[in-house]
Amino acid sequence: MTLLELLHADDGADSASERILDAAYARFLEYGVRGTTVDDVARQAGLSRVTVYRRFARKNDLIQGVILRELRRFLRDFERAVAGLPTPAEQVAEGFAVTLRLVRGHSLLGRLLATEPETILPHLTLGAEPYMAVAREFVASHLDSPDAEAIAEMFIRISLSFLLTPSSAIPLENDDQARAFARRHLVPFLSAGGAEARPPA
Repeated sequence: MTLLELLHADDGADSASERILDAAYARFLEYGVRGTTVDDVARQAGLSRVTVYRRFARKNDLIQGVILRELRRFLRDFERAVAGLPTPAEQVAEGFAVTLRLVRGHSLLGRLLATEPETILPHLTLGAEPYMAVAREFVASHLDSPDAEAIAEMFIRISLSFLLTPSSAIPLENDDQARAFARRHLVPFLSAGGAEARPPA
């Protein structure tokens, strides 16, 4: 199963894959990635090793699967948060706030960043291109601009920087502060790129 297939798949569409990802998430959360083997995941899922390896041939594929499923869920929550807002500026401000809140509060991401950053950071930095592409395509699809992809990528990179290095001279401790920052510093990029938000599909 490819990254894009996982992104666009419905939760539960392949019950075995969902059981595997549920088991992997639970094992990663309790024991970390280093402390989890594919055999551990198979036992927790109640499936054979062959079934797991047929869907996720390597442990890294399993890690990617968990990350992408969490990304898919985040994007759904993101879209629900901004869908009813009437202006591009409000969507950008709320989108930035909800991004910081949801990702900072993510149990597995927080656990791995705190206990084994060397495991998760490559997926969020040098190896982030597949996830960046998915998020960029999603955000750009909500912008009506010839520079939609560039604007979307800039928003994502700024958000990722704050998430990976939360200590900052910029106050971003709550949603109101995040919205204020976005209105002042991110919203102007919309007019600079000639972008407007598209209505939700």
